[in-house]
Amino acid sequence: MRLGIRIRSLAIAAACATGVLATATAPAWAAASYTVQQDDTYWSLSHRFGVSIAALEAANPTHPWWNLYPGLHLIIPAGRASSTSAAYIRGASGSGLLTGPVASGPVGAISQGSLDLIARMAIAEEGNRSYEDQLGIAAVVVNRLRNGGFGSTVHAVLFAPYQFTPISNGYFYLVSPTAASLRAARAAAAGQDPTGGALYFYDPGQGVTSSWIYNRTVTTIIDGTVYAK
Repeated sequence: MRLGIRIRSLAIAAACATGVLATATAPAWAAASYTVQQDDTYWSLSHRFGVSIAALEAANPTHPWWNLYPGLHLIIPAGRASSTSAAYIRGASGSGLLTGPVASGPVGAISQGSLDLIARMAIAEEGNRSYEDQLGIAAVVVNRLRNGGFGSTVHAVLFAPYQFTPISNGYFYLVSPTAASLRAARAAAAGQDPTGGALYFYDPGQGVTSSWIYNRTVTTIIDGTVYAK
């Protein structure tokens, strides 16, 4: 655990470089130029366009995964889009400029891409626990966004240094949102918070090394996860 986030020892497999396989009914997507939007990652683009992360990186050698920013133009290799991609496709003449639906909440509009990121973190941290615990993780992310001291976007909150262990050890890139974790992300964005406003969480049985966390005010405990602020 570092700064309120649980440590898990997880082997990082070569799957980090693989994409998400599209279904047989998914529409084909031709190679195109794409303008990066807020909260885009190679993982989300891989899922959206049905191409591997490795293919995206190979097509954009000067822009590694950690150097994506809004307004950047990427080449999307030819592939097969996921079944949800059609809802994102906007723009003229195959420009690749995509926009997604947004979910309104107490912190303003949260894009579908940001909801996907929150849902993935909920799975990475609490995928083997209850929906309520996944909602707790999602609520912590939203609470940090509302607080303003952890970042002004969901991407900034999640990718801030040393905050979430699944980002540091790569496990975040090996999981996909589930229906339950997406429901938790949407609920948190809409204001549901079973943690009582927590900004941190930890599991006492997972080798917490940052002793200062024990001085935080505990707000609740869900499935053994301690939430604090």
